[in-house]
Amino acid sequence: MACRKVDNPWGLMIIASAFWIQFISFGVATSFGVYIVELLRHFDVGLPFISLIGSINIGLFLGAGPLASIMMRMMSYRKVCLLGALLSSTGLIALPFTMNMIFLLFFYGILTGIGYCLLYVPSHTMSGLYYDKHRSLATGVATAGSGFGGIVFPNLVQFLIDEFGWRGSLLIVAGINLNTFIFAALLRDSPLQRQQKAKEKMIKLKEIKRNDSSQIEREILLTEESTSDSSPQSQKPIAHEINGAKEKRESNGTGTNDLENENLLTNESSNENVKSNSILLVLLTLCRNVPFCIFVVNNILWNFGTVIPLILGPEYFTSVNFSQTEAATLISIFSGGSFVGCVLGGLIGNIPKINRLYLFISVNLAVGIVGLFIPLEITHTMFGLGIVGIIWGTMFGLLLGLLVVVTADLVGIQYLGDAMGFLMLANGIGCVAGPPIGGWIGEATDSPATAFYFSAVVIIVGGLLMLFIPLSERLQNQTKRDSDFSVEVTVPED
Repeated sequence: MACRKVDNPWGLMIIASAFWIQFISFGVATSFGVYIVELLRHFDVGLPFISLIGSINIGLFLGAGPLASIMMRMMSYRKVCLLGALLSSTGLIALPFTMNMIFLLFFYGILTGIGYCLLYVPSHTMSGLYYDKHRSLATGVATAGSGFGGIVFPNLVQFLIDEFGWRGSLLIVAGINLNTFIFAALLRDSPLQRQQKAKEKMIKLKEIKRNDSSQIEREILLTEESTSDSSPQSQKPIAHEINGAKEKRESNGTGTNDLENENLLTNESSNENVKSNSILLVLLTLCRNVPFCIFVVNNILWNFGTVIPLILGPEYFTSVNFSQTEAATLISIFSGGSFVGCVLGGLIGNIPKINRLYLFISVNLAVGIVGLFIPLEITHTMFGLGIVGIIWGTMFGLLLGLLVVVTADLVGIQYLGDAMGFLMLANGIGCVAGPPIGGWIGEATDSPATAFYFSAVVIIVGGLLMLFIPLSERLQNQTKRDSDFSVEVTVPED
């Protein structure tokens, strides 16, 4: 099903709201790498544990997608986003008052992470529901907010740390996060959602009328049974009662023709109703979708690889003789490329002649190949890493910009919300596992560069895995053609 009102002016407001929600949420999440340097000085803990806090935040940010999908079924997208704004703001406001890493793990890693997930999934999904023809462009512009936040927040956070300390900076960041309440309040249901809700409401009303008519018929049957042994004269009131019941049913709009129409309506929308209400059935349907399952594994791998430079990057850059300000600037450059890539992904993905699946695979491989240049000593200058960061970020932004439209191509628009929820779970798994494993590899090999080489290889493997999707589709088409040719038609002889 697709929304036909592609020129709905409120769709622009939805895109703007999703843009700024991602600007704040991704900006705060990606700037945690700047805090790692300060936390290593303040708390007597190792890099793997501190990086685990950031990875849990991003992991829940993305991995709590199924929870967001369930809540999106129970209440409006706007209410889910408002709840996310409340949780994330509460977690950030409590951070300056935390006294140890356990509290930091809970309030930032868990509470803020879940809050950002409840903000991100509904707003990002809704940006794709308001448009059909220009869905790729709409989601690309909305996703660009994540790259823009990555440009602004690392340098902003570094400035705030220098001026107010890391605790004071967190309090100011929490104040900025309160703006998510405004953007969440602007998320109005799309025409597609309003149409679906109206249809479900109509079905419920007709079910109530059908139950009322069934109750009247049961009462009539009970009356007939109780008077079956009576004289024939007693049957007249029964006949009168039956006629009255029929008249009542007709006056209530539940006559024979109406009941037939009810059955037609119920049968017509039964499949859609089941899809919208049965999470288990949707999960089974998605699990039978082999290309989508491959896509889920791919998302685990490329998220595992891309989160390592974003979280461990500032600490690694300072270890190779960059200052903290220069390290924050480099992260902003990486995110700046992501901002450009998200917009490009939306524009390119909107061109009908371009195969978005092959484009996604190519970009995925490019992210991994460019990532191999990050730990090379020859690039360890501001100019060298700046060029690498722009290219890497642009490719990464293209991945983000194409994520929603490729998902819609694989599962269909009717499953987009649920598929995004489970896809976010896959992304969260990769983000949670990436930084701790990367930090452990760096310490085990006594070479932080090894973690970056490993992350790039994992991204490349994820891109190569995606090649099985067109291969499986080609095999299915070939099998279907062979089965069609194998059908023999017997012509009866005269």
